[in-house]
Amino acid sequence: MDEDLLSKLVLGLIVPRPIGWISTISKEGIYNIAPFSFFNAVCDEPPVFIISAGDRDDGSMKDTVENILETEVFAVNLVTEKLLLPMKKTGEEFPPHVDEFKEAGLTPEEGSDIKAPLIKESPVNIECKLLDYKKIYDMHVLLGEALRFHIESGIIDEAFKVDYNKLKPVGRLAGDLYVKAFGESLIKI
Repeated sequence: MDEDLLSKLVLGLIVPRPIGWISTISKEGIYNIAPFSFFNAVCDEPPVFIISAGDRDDGSMKDTVENILETEVFAVNLVTEKLLLPMKKTGEEFPPHVDEFKEAGLTPEEGSDIKAPLIKESPVNIECKLLDYKKIYDMHVLLGEALRFHIESGIIDEAFKVDYNKLKPVGRLAGDLYVKAFGESLIKI
């Protein structure tokens, strides 16, 4: 099957996908943010997350991957309904010397355990250290172990149950389509 058609098939059928909004810092101190819908949790004790990223069209490594491999840390920031436009902005291709926090009008916040910045506007930030890296075909697969969670007050209750109507998370479909994971779209069975 044609590679472009196969990609459309996978992206269109494997939905909804969570969005890992990954913030990193380069060895030169430049901040980077990029959304990844090839992202998920793979373990909960300890929490481990997976990110999969291809190269740029010119074959060079994306800044996020390069930064994680160089610094061995990154932050996972959750995307909510109100953050969709800034998230989309950070999905654009910027040269490595551009601070994407400034481009998207976001505020970098210092992490507790890592040098990579957190996105202050995101209600959930997870500080991670690189656990493992593999190249699978033309994709860079990175595993990160969570070191610390930052969760906005009111998102979880005393029993650690998440209130999705307060979090207002979104998932990725295909193309420019996203799905709300709260409100009337919630289905309980």
